[in-house]
Amino acid sequence: MARIDALIATQVGDTTRPRQSDLESREQANEVRRLEEAGPNDALAASPAKPEEVRAAAERLQTVIETATGRQLDFSLNERFKELIVRVSDRASGEVIKEFPSKEFMQLRERLNDLIGMFIDKKA
Repeated sequence: MARIDALIATQVGDTTRPRQSDLESREQANEVRRLEEAGPNDALAASPAKPEEVRAAAERLQTVIETATGRQLDFSLNERFKELIVRVSDRASGEVIKEFPSKEFMQLRERLNDLIGMFIDKKA
């Protein structure tokens, strides 16, 4: 059933995408103009997103991606850097297809952070 839903979503998306993207770009431009006119003191620009809102948006995104592509989307948090990690994997095999940021980047960042710590933190 999910595969049928994904095929229907793809077919509908193909027919409505040009018109829909034009409408979305107009809406985004209007939103930018509105925010520029409101200035930096606007309450929307100053307030960060609440954790519940982020969690709900991530769940909606996960449902859409999994339904449309047949791929699994996993969100996790890097405890050391307090950073979001997103993994896209094949639902059938479990193989990780893409990871943001990549494992290599995270390992490099940890090594650089350790090296900087050796130079700065040791002599205090």
